[in-house]
Amino acid sequence: MIEEEITIWNSVPAIMDMYLESTKQDTVRRSAAERLRMVMLSGDWISLGLPEKIKTRMPKAQVIGLGGATEGSIWSIYFPITEVKPEWKSIPYGYPLKNQQIYVLDDCGEECPVGVPGELHIGGKGVAAGYLNEEEKTKAAFINHRLGYLYKTGDYGVMRQEGYVDFLGRKDSQVKIRGHRVELGEIEHCINHLPNIHQSVVADYSDSHGEKQLCGYIVADEAVELAEIKRELAKYLPDYMIPAQFIQVDEIPLSANGKVDRKLLP
Repeated sequence: MIEEEITIWNSVPAIMDMYLESTKQDTVRRSAAERLRMVMLSGDWISLGLPEKIKTRMPKAQVIGLGGATEGSIWSIYFPITEVKPEWKSIPYGYPLKNQQIYVLDDCGEECPVGVPGELHIGGKGVAAGYLNEEEKTKAAFINHRLGYLYKTGDYGVMRQEGYVDFLGRKDSQVKIRGHRVELGEIEHCINHLPNIHQSVVADYSDSHGEKQLCGYIVADEAVELAEIKRELAKYLPDYMIPAQFIQVDEIPLSANGKVDRKLLP
């Protein structure tokens, strides 16, 4: 960043968050960050608080969220993050890139109405021909549809009236607590706004009775009173969205490609 006078940043969100934290007390490294004119974030959820942290340290930088799949030439969707609206539960996934299309389809392959969740499909110039020497796998993931040749992503999303898609997570890993579909990012956003909390991750697990529960993992500059966190969250969240347990950790574990690795959480 300093020696090469970097102006464009491209990483998963967690790496940007780590960079901001590790350089916030260093004047030389802070000035290097101010040179950035574009920050591109992809590969994982963008926390609702991260864009504001970026703009505070990197006032000239345009922040863009990107998404897609390897089978769709990596990126198929983008969203310029100019603000974070109070009613958002997560940063929008975005709009299709040029020459690409994003469709929200139901189980019958029909387009879902605006506001109705369905499986995300990618169409257009970026879609791959298939998997090399994997005929059955190709047939399952790539389909000939009246809308064109499409890739079934296995992700859920919902089309909004504004024309962008909201990402709802993997089709095979929806989190339901007591019959309610839970947005983990919304809980993390509330936790991160509490005093002295630097970072948090919320994950689900099954208790001894086989019931789904939530656990919050917290990174803070000092020891925090976990019972107090529950009391504070009760002001903003319904009971079923408040994690049953909290664990304070030194850092959030990341996988080799920089995504939060929930399997390594205690």
